Amino acid sequence: MNHHRVKLLRGFGLSITVKDHKIILKNGRHFYESESDVESYFPSQIPYERIIISGKGNLSTEAIKTLGSKNVHVLLTDTYGNILGSINPPMSSLVASRHRMTQYDTFRDGIKVDYLQKQILYAKIFSEIKFLESLPEESSKVISSLQKTILQIPHTAPQKMTTLEASASRQYFKHYGTLFDAKYSFDSRNINSKTKQNSTDVINALLNYGYAVLAGEISKHINGIGMDVYYGFYHKNHESFQSLVYDMIEPFRWIVEKTVYRLANAKNKKLQIKKTHYTRHNKSGMVLLDTQLIKKFLEMLEVDFRKTREYSRKNGMKKSNGLSNCSEITISKIVIQNLCDFCMGKITTFVI
Repeated sequence: MNHHRVKLLRGFGLSITVKDHKIILKNGRHFYESESDVESYFPSQIPYERIIISGKGNLSTEAIKTLGSKNVHVLLTDTYGNILGSINPPMSSLVASRHRMTQYDTFRDGIKVDYLQKQILYAKIFSEIKFLESLPEESSKVISSLQKTILQIPHTAPQKMTTLEASASRQYFKHYGTLFDAKYSFDSRNINSKTKQNSTDVINALLNYGYAVLAGEISKHINGIGMDVYYGFYHKNHESFQSLVYDMIEPFRWIVEKTVYRLANAKNKKLQIKKTHYTRHNKSGMVLLDTQLIKKFLEMLEVDFRKTREYSRKNGMKKSNGLSNCSEITISKIVIQNLCDFCMGKITTFVI
């Protein structure tokens, strides 16, 4: 997985340590899988941008500190791919303090919060529309419905925003479920926040993994700019342990949904999901993915993160139309910078 710049460490006995000035990455053993490979690198030669950990083992503080200094992001997930946390130290500086203070001021400004909520919801639904438009399957009915929802956003009261979003999400995922073969037993994404992480089918399990990786990337960018991940403008603080992370995820969830769609509908036999790639827990009914499937999915997700499209940015090379070719993951970083600039008063509009 070196060329995809992402490493998965999974199972019992995994470890990230330092020995002879090298970072040692040791995989664990997961259920019936016997994989237990070991890699070692000098800090300047680490080929990974992110390391995903799911299991029990040993993480040395020296290794984590070294990885952080090389901008390698470490993401922690549970057995089912749900995010537990990420290791990316926040910026500590006077600039970062100013960023957080203006973020808190914006958080207390009802007019600005209402504006940001509507921009985030608009961007989320618009991204879903563009994704559906790119598919070969007929999606005109749900696209038309989502377009009508977008027109309602400017006239929707703040307390009704989540209701509007929930209705749009049900429509979107009901249609999304039709894009998969019946053998996957996937009908829709569970919208209930208390149960949606309990994946009883392979598609929801893959979505959980993808959303966790995306959340980790967004968290890294937010911490890197010095903003507070716990103060969001759309998600309530009591609903999410990192509200701002989940605010900024919304316009980019479609990337994960696209990758899951591509994997589940792959024509290449080497990419196809097989029944041997996952198993169902006898008591809970929750699906456990094997390491091979997770690695395959993470590789494809990394490719989709790196795909480029035209986007407006301040710096970098620009085309004759004033736009730049940016990867999706770079665009997420630009969006977070723009949010910071909005809070700072450097710009008066926030458009994703």
